Amino acid sequence: MQFGNQLPQGVADLYSNDYERKEYVIDQINQTTKLYGFKPIQTPTFEYYDLFMNMPGTMDTDQMIKLIDHDGKILVLRPDATIPIARMVANSKDPVTFEKLSYVTNIFRMQNGDSDVFSRSFTQLGVECFGQKDAFIDVEMIALAIEALKAVGLERFQIDLGQAKFYQSLMNEVDLPQHVQREILSKLEQKNEYELSLILNKYNVNERVTNVLLKLANLFGTPRTVIQRAKDLALTDEMLEAVQELEWTVNQLADLGMAPFISVDLGLVNHLNYYTGVMFQGYVHGFGRSVIQGGRYDHLTEEFGLKIDAIGFGVYIDQLMDVLKQQDVALASEELQLSIVSRNRTDAFKIAQKLREEGFIVDLFSTENRPILIDLDNEKLIKGENEERFQSTKDLIDKVGRLYGKS
Repeated sequence: MQFGNQLPQGVADLYSNDYERKEYVIDQINQTTKLYGFKPIQTPTFEYYDLFMNMPGTMDTDQMIKLIDHDGKILVLRPDATIPIARMVANSKDPVTFEKLSYVTNIFRMQNGDSDVFSRSFTQLGVECFGQKDAFIDVEMIALAIEALKAVGLERFQIDLGQAKFYQSLMNEVDLPQHVQREILSKLEQKNEYELSLILNKYNVNERVTNVLLKLANLFGTPRTVIQRAKDLALTDEMLEAVQELEWTVNQLADLGMAPFISVDLGLVNHLNYYTGVMFQGYVHGFGRSVIQGGRYDHLTEEFGLKIDAIGFGVYIDQLMDVLKQQDVALASEELQLSIVSRNRTDAFKIAQKLREEGFIVDLFSTENRPILIDLDNEKLIKGENEERFQSTKDLIDKVGRLYGKS
């Protein structure tokens, strides 16, 4: 069998135009996170399998892509970004009291289906904030998620907010085996009320808890309506407190003018053993998968011997690129290219170097599809059907700058 023209299942090549768009999207979001005070870090591509194997409520170990090290220990390609960062923070030589970290990295996972070409390798950009729990930090992180989507030109999207403590407090009212709790979580995530009721009846879950769980599957929509319904359903002080915390967050975001982007979904239950407070997912209208996922996780670093609260979120860049292409969102990139024609190649090289020093992109060897052409022999600057004469190198640079929109 010939492999020269084949790729492994679940990965894809990315050609220059798409890669440039991807780089631009990453750069726009990175600039936004930098304005919020986040600093970039990097973790290894390989980690020990044991790092993830016993981590509660994170991911299925069958999804990990495993390798054997020379000493016989099992390694995995990075299947998650947050856990290695928590390890890094916990193992820091200097005591960490407050840290805002950002990353852009590839994540590697085996998936059950093959419909997504990025299913085994995809790019994730994210931020993690470590420090004493503060409700205003939660607000800032959700605001940053909104700003990140706006930064790439999206306008019609929403951030669904949930609260892990609401469900966790409810489940403390019943004594069910772990495998049953996983079944319940699965049906809630699917919003499958019928099959959920079958499970609850099978295991004789008491009527009050059953009533709330069945309504929880459809407890999503506009914040005011959902929050009031949740208050009415709260069976414990802890459940009521969770709703009140969520209500406060929603009100703060509304004061910041972000209410149009916010909805509430108390049936948001993925990774509930992992999250400890506010949870959120970002959806773009007309696209069925989330492009952002995050929340508060205050116990993760304890697995590495450090007690510090934390909150973060990840942006699924490849899915975001699918959205932008599907919705034909124009990216305001400045990646224009110049081309120079001249009988004297030496002069062309010299002018190209001068222009590059000013930050302009120059391709000497191709005149196709270049928006701006410089004709050195006739001292003309050509853009489309418009021509403009220049008298010197400085005059040329000034006029190119005006065409680029640069002073």
